[in-house]
Amino acid sequence: MAKPAKALLNRLILGRHGNLASLGDHYADMQKLLQGRTITGLMDAGASDGRVTRKFLRAFPQASAYLFEPHPTYREKLQAYAKADHRIHPQFVALSNAAGELTLNLNQQTGMTSIFATNKLSAELFPEGENSQQPTTVPVTTIDIWREQNGNPPFEIMKFDLQAAELKALRGASRTLTESTLVIYTEVFFNPLYEDGALFSQIDLLLREYGFSLFNIYKPKASKQGMLLWANAVYVNTDKVKI
Repeated sequence: MAKPAKALLNRLILGRHGNLASLGDHYADMQKLLQGRTITGLMDAGASDGRVTRKFLRAFPQASAYLFEPHPTYREKLQAYAKADHRIHPQFVALSNAAGELTLNLNQQTGMTSIFATNKLSAELFPEGENSQQPTTVPVTTIDIWREQNGNPPFEIMKFDLQAAELKALRGASRTLTESTLVIYTEVFFNPLYEDGALFSQIDLLLREYGFSLFNIYKPKASKQGMLLWANAVYVNTDKVKI
């Protein structure tokens, strides 16, 4: 293949830094998986400004959406969003495996905010965010406790984007995973960017204990050197959903 043609093909298939462009649409895939079902409840953990919830509600318009976001930056926007759409229920609390309070490491790059501190690899790859972490105390609960205190709404779909804290939140959701959850859409890390943060392998093993199987991987991201860092994954409960 001629070099110009090869370069063009690479630009079409690969994103920045050699990241593979996702050819699948995870929202469309989840719609197909849940075809014929009425989805009444979905949870967005790490909701930020609610943009992912909006996409979910276009795919599942009958659902009520529960958005968990402890970062103070997003409070006003989520409150306005809830006022404009009765399906939106923001919760300004963090999720983990126990209730109480915890330290949230606010980052100038809000997408890197986590209950975990960034590690050496993260500092090397993203030096602009390393010195901007400001710890703050926020309330925290578990998914199971929150549901029990709020009428046990079904979470048939759960989305997680917690910057390596997904495993802790899942460990606080054992009853929810058993009772109502059909599909999980979660960020997964293949190499650690946070101290004590969960890796893909740990999340995969836990979800399989509850009858979930990996359906597909979306939007993998790599470093400039080509090291695979993270992606999004869709899991489906194959005991309840026919593939």
